[in-house]
Amino acid sequence: MPVSSYHKLEQTNMSTLTDSSDPVHFGVDVAKDELVLDLRGATRRFPNDAKGIASLLKAVAKSAIVPHIVCEATGGYERPLANSALSQEMRVSVVQPQRVRAFAKSFGQLAKSDPLDAGLLSRYGAAIRPKSLIAKDSNRKQIDALLRARSELIDAQQRERNRAEHRVGALLKQMHQDLDIVYKAHIRKIDKAVEALVAADEPLCKIDRMLREVVGVGPQTSRALLAFLPELGLVGRRTIAALVGLAPYDKDSGKHKGKRFIQGGRSQIRKVLHMAAVIASRSNEVLKKFYETLITNGKEFKVAIVAVARKLLIYLNGIMAKFLKNPLAE
Repeated sequence: MPVSSYHKLEQTNMSTLTDSSDPVHFGVDVAKDELVLDLRGATRRFPNDAKGIASLLKAVAKSAIVPHIVCEATGGYERPLANSALSQEMRVSVVQPQRVRAFAKSFGQLAKSDPLDAGLLSRYGAAIRPKSLIAKDSNRKQIDALLRARSELIDAQQRERNRAEHRVGALLKQMHQDLDIVYKAHIRKIDKAVEALVAADEPLCKIDRMLREVVGVGPQTSRALLAFLPELGLVGRRTIAALVGLAPYDKDSGKHKGKRFIQGGRSQIRKVLHMAAVIASRSNEVLKKFYETLITNGKEFKVAIVAVARKLLIYLNGIMAKFLKNPLAE
């Protein structure tokens, strides 16, 4: 990748640049108020705000021709850093904390502190080379935020409904009914806002219509794909299945052949694809036949639905690949 796509050479300190065009991984331990950067073994601390992030990215850009920032998912506190890095066309990966901890245990590192974690992330990046995030445009970012809020509202609404079953007395029952009405109203507002964002964006609107032409794919599924899976159509079938958490993994040892299982991935996409797969297994002629064949062959319902969801995802990935004219992903 050309140097100019990250930063201008004249703005860098040439004495600190590496001679290799390979990416150099910089671990960042993220907290609510602070970012701890491992800068080639040295530790630097920055506030987790716009000014601090800008200073951190500047320090990283001066230290390597192709910097690659690696941080853990920390409940959203990592997003400003990731978004800022992407806006500067800098590589950034957000990795699962449990994988990094398992990596540390593999070579006996049991101690834990912010500087140690930052250094561990640098080492993890260099060894594992995690995939970089794909930048989203402004509308996709807004849809992403709205759909995350929608999911949280639905979860809160369900918790209230579960509690309402055990309430006694007219007053408490009425309070829960009022809360349910409020949740429904907020969810409708979010749905309208997402619909407006998609309608106002011609490329997104076209993709939305194209995805929804597939029987079983409704507005919630197509818009979740737009928001949470920008890789759709850009990567191959195995990669897209793994990203969503629908790729089957082996569990064999010696003569023992264990059941295949799925794990990890993006739960937001997997949830909507599960519902879409249930609908498609009843109304989509191709997927209905596929589902019935699996059931006839003795597969459990859950196993069959996961297989349908994976097949649906791969098909949608192929549609997007053709739309994007990307033959490698078909």
